[in-house]
Amino acid sequence: MTTRREPPARASRARQRRSRNRPRVRWVWVTAVLALLLIVVVLAGVAGTIVALAKDLPRLESAERKRFAQNTVIYDRNGRQIAVLYGAASRQVVAGNRIPKVMKDATVAIEDRRFYEHHGVDFWGIARAAVEDIKAGGVVQGGSTLTAQFVKQAYVGSEQTLQRKLREAVLAWQLEDKWSKDKILSEYLNTVYYGQGSYGVQAASMRYFHEPVWKLTLPQAALLAALPRFPSRYDPTVTPKLARQQRNLVLDLMAEQGYATAAQAARAKKTPLGVFRESPKQDRDAAAYFVDYVRQQLINRYGAGMVYEGGLKVYTSIDMDMQLAAMAAIKTTLNQPGDPAAAIVAIDPQTGYIRTMVGGSDWKKQKFNLAWQARRQGGSAAKTFALVAAVEKKADPAKTFYVSRPLHIPTPGAPEPFWNVTTYDHTFGGKMNLVQATLASDNTVYAQLCLDLGPKTVVKTMQKMGITSPLEPVPSIVLGSQGVNALEMADGYATLASGGVHHKPLAIEKVVFPSGRVEKAKITGKRVISQGTAYVVSKILEQNCQAGTASTMPSYYSGVAAGKTGTSDDHADAWFCGYNPRLSTAVWMGYKEAERPMLSVHGTAVAGGTFCVPMWGKFMSHALQGVAVPEFAKPDVMPVWQPFKGKFSRKGSPKPKPSKTTTKDPSAAPDPDVTYTAKPTPTPTKTTPKPTPTKTTATPTPMATTPKPMPGLLDELEERMATRDVLSRVLAWLVRPATAVVRL
Repeated sequence: MTTRREPPARASRARQRRSRNRPRVRWVWVTAVLALLLIVVVLAGVAGTIVALAKDLPRLESAERKRFAQNTVIYDRNGRQIAVLYGAASRQVVAGNRIPKVMKDATVAIEDRRFYEHHGVDFWGIARAAVEDIKAGGVVQGGSTLTAQFVKQAYVGSEQTLQRKLREAVLAWQLEDKWSKDKILSEYLNTVYYGQGSYGVQAASMRYFHEPVWKLTLPQAALLAALPRFPSRYDPTVTPKLARQQRNLVLDLMAEQGYATAAQAARAKKTPLGVFRESPKQDRDAAAYFVDYVRQQLINRYGAGMVYEGGLKVYTSIDMDMQLAAMAAIKTTLNQPGDPAAAIVAIDPQTGYIRTMVGGSDWKKQKFNLAWQARRQGGSAAKTFALVAAVEKKADPAKTFYVSRPLHIPTPGAPEPFWNVTTYDHTFGGKMNLVQATLASDNTVYAQLCLDLGPKTVVKTMQKMGITSPLEPVPSIVLGSQGVNALEMADGYATLASGGVHHKPLAIEKVVFPSGRVEKAKITGKRVISQGTAYVVSKILEQNCQAGTASTMPSYYSGVAAGKTGTSDDHADAWFCGYNPRLSTAVWMGYKEAERPMLSVHGTAVAGGTFCVPMWGKFMSHALQGVAVPEFAKPDVMPVWQPFKGKFSRKGSPKPKPSKTTTKDPSAAPDPDVTYTAKPTPTPTKTTPKPTPTKTTATPTPMATTPKPMPGLLDELEERMATRDVLSRVLAWLVRPATAVVRL
């Protein structure tokens, strides 16, 4: 075989080319080796840095998690949400199983499509984001995972340093070893910011859609998932067009990644945003005044920070069905412009739990709670406490007599020299016992009873039964001359309803903390009057709802009812405080601005029996509908009562004595019937209590009723009436038709 030789010129040129390429190839290899060495050095440095940081980095178990502000949620006794309390930020944490799958899918689609594939750090995502950033000449994509974003919010903060990013990555890796993907995603959704002061998906759902998160639809979930990237820019209430574009982008990504079908995404794109411009109303509607009362109690107990940011779940005693019934009772009775206001409080006498508190008609216009913060004269509703005090001293109401007559009582040291006590229509019933005086609400008899008992005794009885307002021990205390509120009056009468055991009013049944710790209310009752006293007084007040000042009660409520009306001086305040073994309810009526007369409303004279009794009856018939209400429990052994002997009740009553006081002023002249000189006290009162009118001239539905005798003590009264001429006249007075003028 012959070897072909190149021509000398061509061979020379090839050798020259090879000679020129040798240095270039050599330098390429050198450059590649140097680059590889540089990469190794850099990676070694990064690895060393990571190792060094990892040595100093606290383990996830010991890392301190940030405390996020959470809303406090208030519920009624049946678990119905009635209010949410929060400060500058609104966040309400919900369990992962309450967050719908569609919300989780939408978030993964837009924020971290490889969420279910990586281990907290997405290396491919970081590389992809770096390439996109280089192409765009700026940061357009991030490589942070949902796990890393949660770690940033919950543990390391948002400081823009390499050290923080590395710590974030290490903790995210550890977190993936500890938690499931669903738990990580749920925690993220409970912490991320959605704009408009809403932190967490539940707060965002309530803010934009006024619906809880578990009711979110596909388009709603897609809109919320789009917000965390730029909450202010994509705000659907400010830039709806841009928000719609971002929502549709999320829907396209969900269809692309298999979280929704193309048809579902297409239909969702056509739906309007459907967002509200304003947050849900926080006036708490019908429960507004009660919620304010609870809020104050929570702040006193835990502090404002815990109440507004502590994430408490507060289960209260209020029954919203009863609350709505109370509001309806007021609105159907006082429904004209310029009508007086009203307040209703109902208490469970067996526990002290407040079931109803209506403190006004419009929380937005009036924040003052008339049921709790107002103090208004109690009128004749205070007589009940004097009756209790007398029976506690073993006074037999059927055998303790006084004479109904005008009183002219000097008041040494007071601005007014005399306290003139009369009845509403200036007519007097003569000799009567305490049962009759209660049914007639006779001021003069009860004034004498108070003087015999001593005002201090009456005050002590009121206080131990539940009245907490400051009280002065003056004779007019028995006529309700001093300020009280509906809450404490309902509480005082609840002591009778429970058979003499007082329970402190409670509004909160239990509080659940975010940690799961539970604080439950302690129900403690203290016997303050005997069961026999409670029974005797209750039976007398039960008669009052049949044939006394509250005789219209059966027209509104036919169940077991006992109670006392009250009307203050000049008709500025009207009351009815009533109860049965299931519920104790106080109704107040008056002008909220000031104590001014309510002489007539809707053409009817204003008094406890004409307006408060109907409101009470309407409320109770709804509140206790379908509830079995037992009779008042009679003790197995009844105490032995006897006639109460005092200065005025001695032998039935002292004989009238002419007054020695003389004056030229007829209005200040002493009444010839009786004068009582009160002993001066070391600290005389600066004001003169005024008598309480206790009678009205009209009732909504007059009823001709005959008083029903009280069993036990009243049996003897009937026998005495049948055998003595004087008492027979009293019986005639008792059975006269109810169409006569009613005394309050």
